[in-house]
Amino acid sequence: MRYELTDLKVFLAIAAARSLTGGASEVHLTAPSASYRLKNLEQAMGAPLFERTSKGMALTPAGLTVQRYAQSILGNVDRLNEEMKRHADGVEGNIRVFANSSTLSAITPTLSRFLAAYPNVNIELEERLSADVVRAVKEGTADIGLGAGDIDLREVEAITYSHDELVFAVPPGHPLSPLEKVSLDMALSHELIGLGKKSSNFVFLEHMATKLGVIPRVRVHAASFNDALALVKDGIGIAMLPLSITRDASAAGQVRVVRADVPWADRPQHIMVKSLQALKAHERAFVDFVVEGDAAQGTAR
Repeated sequence: MRYELTDLKVFLAIAAARSLTGGASEVHLTAPSASYRLKNLEQAMGAPLFERTSKGMALTPAGLTVQRYAQSILGNVDRLNEEMKRHADGVEGNIRVFANSSTLSAITPTLSRFLAAYPNVNIELEERLSADVVRAVKEGTADIGLGAGDIDLREVEAITYSHDELVFAVPPGHPLSPLEKVSLDMALSHELIGLGKKSSNFVFLEHMATKLGVIPRVRVHAASFNDALALVKDGIGIAMLPLSITRDASAAGQVRVVRADVPWADRPQHIMVKSLQALKAHERAFVDFVVEGDAAQGTAR
């Protein structure tokens, strides 16, 4: 098979636009040039990749296969270019880390120590739901994932490095403050301080509420766990937070901790990779910092 990366780019542009002219415009080619590129690719593949319909150009089964692999190939080329640019800039490595909100909030001290120890390594850190973190690691979108709770880890290699618990932080004197435990529907009948609408913490809580047929009564969306805790201290509402975030404020009598009577409140924290054996040296070092550093700092819950 003989074809160029440009052929794949043109093919994907046509598939997205469902039009030869539209796809050609997207990649700054004339329609005849794009048509030539497409014919070259179809000849190399040995099968037609599009069929023309009343709604435009639709992918054939062969075209769908090429689309899937072309997206992966060009994605890897982009990542290769980024990696090489970092090498040219003196950066020796780059790690893409996806994390859910609770592991993300706890990773800062470890992250600081790692970056100080490896000054030529950069980290791209993004927040995702735990299930999405697993999927990203499996598909190679993320090099390393951090997730919490009861998630399916069968298709990745994972190490459980810590535990935390989701609890409700409530102001002193709040109607829930005398309770040791509270059901989710009862807690959500009170005014809530949520994290950002797109944060994995709030998306997860909203999903659990939907299962109960409950709409959370959100007064405000806070930017971080600590901001949410500060609002609880001021009596604005209650917030579902990791127990580790609430400890100092609870010990000082500024908030009352009420445990959530749900099975998913206990949150084992996992670090995930596609293959421990295949990790680069700096990626393995980051895993070691998370696993050993957490224990060294006594942050296991």
